[in-house]
Amino acid sequence: MLATRTLGAGLLCALISCNSFGNGIVGYPLSDADAVARLNSVLASGPVGPTAFRQPANFQHPALWQPEKIRSDRDSGILSATLTAAYHEYDFPTFKDNQTFTKRVKLRKYNGQLLGPTLVARPGDTLKIRLVNQLPDEQHPTCVTEDHGSGPHEHCNHNAPHNFNTTNLHTHGLHVDPTGRGDNVFIELTSGESFDYEIRIPADHPAGTFWYHAHVHGGTSVQVGSGMAGALIVKGDYNQVPAIRDAHKHTLVLQEIAFDDAGTIENNDTYAPTAWADLARSKGWHMAINGQVMPEIHLRPGETGLWRFIQAGVRKNVKLALVDPCSNQRLPLIQVAADGIPFDTKRLTPEQDVRMAPGYRSDVVVQIPHKGVYYLVDTEEAGNLAFPPQYCHRNPEHSSFALDDTAQNILARITVNGTRQYDALPRNAQLAGLTRPHPISDAELLPNPEYLQFDIDISKTPWVGLINGRPYDPDNARVLKLNTAQTWEISSVFSHHPYHIHVNPFEVIVRDSTGRISDRFWKDTILIEQLNAQQDNKVEVRTRYADFAGAFVSHCHILDHGDHGMMEKIIIEP
Repeated sequence: MLATRTLGAGLLCALISCNSFGNGIVGYPLSDADAVARLNSVLASGPVGPTAFRQPANFQHPALWQPEKIRSDRDSGILSATLTAAYHEYDFPTFKDNQTFTKRVKLRKYNGQLLGPTLVARPGDTLKIRLVNQLPDEQHPTCVTEDHGSGPHEHCNHNAPHNFNTTNLHTHGLHVDPTGRGDNVFIELTSGESFDYEIRIPADHPAGTFWYHAHVHGGTSVQVGSGMAGALIVKGDYNQVPAIRDAHKHTLVLQEIAFDDAGTIENNDTYAPTAWADLARSKGWHMAINGQVMPEIHLRPGETGLWRFIQAGVRKNVKLALVDPCSNQRLPLIQVAADGIPFDTKRLTPEQDVRMAPGYRSDVVVQIPHKGVYYLVDTEEAGNLAFPPQYCHRNPEHSSFALDDTAQNILARITVNGTRQYDALPRNAQLAGLTRPHPISDAELLPNPEYLQFDIDISKTPWVGLINGRPYDPDNARVLKLNTAQTWEISSVFSHHPYHIHVNPFEVIVRDSTGRISDRFWKDTILIEQLNAQQDNKVEVRTRYADFAGAFVSHCHILDHGDHGMMEKIIIEP
């Protein structure tokens, strides 16, 4: 099984993606006393404000929708679910030209819902998931017949976007068997086909936040961009920590729903590198949470909220911040887990935010001491976002209130009202004893490291994603040995790329200027910045190939990059 033990207080960094490990945003551990002091100092001298809060005149924030939860049976340990992939046509309320804008969309979904059901299991359980493909016949196959005057000729390109109606399933972050009916991303279901997955979660698996999504090569960006994804929660000792057990919990799945003028996503043109920045305002695109634009989340003053963030977008990095619009002061987003693995101490960044690349998960505890209206915002492009005065809930009731361009950065409205509570935060001593992989020692490492470098060949049409100078080739695999461990050095020579590997999580190693390890933490997805002359942006990780032999993949989690070939087959041999 996956080797686990409890960690001491050695982890130093909040689990976020850094611009670079030398100069980027680096979190730090919070003592129990410091965490409480930070929360108590927030708005300590601020007025309470009214008990009824205005909705803006030009937008109605919907109540946050939570998908259906499907739980495993306590007695049998079986989670039974059916996911039916099909088109779903519906009205999508969003925000455009500073007013509510409703777009009729027709997108690929699971079970006719905005988001797939949330699957809730425990270590030792088995996921029995029937995947049914009710999408139409494939219109974008790998191979097409062309005739340029010399007769028909079959042309095949598996590293160009294709397979938009062919599908499969991946349980992102789970340490499970990748073969047979397990987390096997080489399965392909065409229209009318179904498949019964049986994915057994090991008994010593960490408890945390994971997710599932379509993963057929060539069509991942189109299908996940449409919303073919859902949360997967593994419950265990993490959920028995009293402050986590008693917290007001929300699962928040972030998505970029970049529909075209017809309200569809039938290629990845809308996910071009600058499309979101250039077109979002004019098209009505907006980062959605659980398929909704700017939903409203309710908390009581002083109540502990546990927010499980899942970055299920196609390519956009987000930087989450919780802001009081009256003072433009940030409230702490205290991280307690990332990528499904709990920390041994609470973590906080200097800017009190959380940066997430596609594929990331981050569990955050929040407390807001005073009644009022607050905003969860994305500051990745906006930087130190400042709200205009009309957003302050303490303005006179007769003042006009309308969302303006600032709303493009709003992910959710947070309304804090009701009876004051005095909830506790998770204590570090309680987090320290939780199940997580044990660190990979120097003595455990094989002598030769593995190297992985991302690149893009823009000289070809369509462009090609590369790993170590080669596009994805299912017949050319990296072969590794079961029950060994290695250092990997990961870098990029063109653009940034969130690196993700299936089956085995990895331990990120951060070194100081003398070469000594100054930080180490576990992830399954990590943002790799482009190498430059000023700084070596190589990322060092250690990976243990435990428990499961067989084939799987590693890839860039900018999903159209993977569809264009930025993926590599991995084979673990006994």
